[in-house]
Amino acid sequence: MRTNILIVAVLLGLASCGGEPTMEEKNAALDAKKVELAKLQNEIHKMEAALMAEDSTFTKKEEAGILVEVKEITPETFNHFFEVNGSVEAVEQANVSPEQGGQIKQIMVKEGDRVAAGATLAQLNTSVIQSNLQEIDNGIELAQTVYDRQARLWEQKIGSEIQYLEAKNRLENLQKKRATVTAQMAMSTLKAPFAGVVDRIYQKEGELAAPGQPVLTLVNMNEMKVKADVSENYVQAVKPNAEVDVDFPSFGMSTKSTIRSVSNIINPLNRTFSVEVRIPNNSGSLKPNGIATIRIKDFEADSSLVVPAISIGRDAKGAYLFVINEEEGKTKAFKKYVTTGRSSNGRTRVTEGLSVGDKVVVEGYNEVANGELVRIQG
Repeated sequence: MRTNILIVAVLLGLASCGGEPTMEEKNAALDAKKVELAKLQNEIHKMEAALMAEDSTFTKKEEAGILVEVKEITPETFNHFFEVNGSVEAVEQANVSPEQGGQIKQIMVKEGDRVAAGATLAQLNTSVIQSNLQEIDNGIELAQTVYDRQARLWEQKIGSEIQYLEAKNRLENLQKKRATVTAQMAMSTLKAPFAGVVDRIYQKEGELAAPGQPVLTLVNMNEMKVKADVSENYVQAVKPNAEVDVDFPSFGMSTKSTIRSVSNIINPLNRTFSVEVRIPNNSGSLKPNGIATIRIKDFEADSSLVVPAISIGRDAKGAYLFVINEEEGKTKAFKKYVTTGRSSNGRTRVTEGLSVGDKVVVEGYNEVANGELVRIQG
């Protein structure tokens, strides 16, 4: 052993000095390694013999083979999925604003309140409108009296027709004006367009409200929708009513649903089209603007030969699997080169090179060499 160490040390010394070992030195180093290997093999044989003497169940690796688990290949259905990220939105959500401007007289709700459809949310100051309405009512009362008298005179053929028509026209105009002012009065009341929860109030009593300027946000939490953009590469694969898996990582929940709608327009900026999925939210767990992942099936093939993707190896010749064969009464694993198709969820479809009934190594494949003895687990 000292001789081996000495030879190696000499070689290292020559290398560090920039000198190239001669052929004799190289051969001497190789011989030293062979001697060292022979000694190690001798020690291994002695240790194996000792273990066999102490334990009758012990067998040498080369005799027992490597323990592996196999899968017998049978036809099965293979599905391929792709995933897209989307945003959670409430199906019913609205920023409520008045139809006409005015000072906010009273806000009847607080943030977090649940309200029914049609409930009054806020009231604008209508004192000017009420004064106009009172003035119109007084005018209608007088116009009605004049019209009634002119109508009686006209029936008695006493008054002129023009006086009768003028009285009628004046009364009708005032009635229409009253209807307009009454509608304006109604526009000064903010009502809930649907049942929901008051999520946020933006203005205070006494401030001026204007059309298009939200006073509060109302949201119905009972049903949510997930909208996502899908690459145009999948335009032929995505169809309405197709079943999908929807995952909400932030909320710790997953569910199944169907695609409610598929956009007919491709966005020219990012080459995507949008899809929408509806999700019941009776528990109220989901929140608007959360993130969701939609898992959509874009490929399905019956009678496919499928293997775990991790069991596929690759070398210079291509992709291969270890397949079990009996040779001279011994169980051995041999490389079998295959052509692979799509992979999904840790499974890969094999399109060529594999046959029904083949036993493929799915556990222990990383310890097996081509033609090596194996033992099948279980």
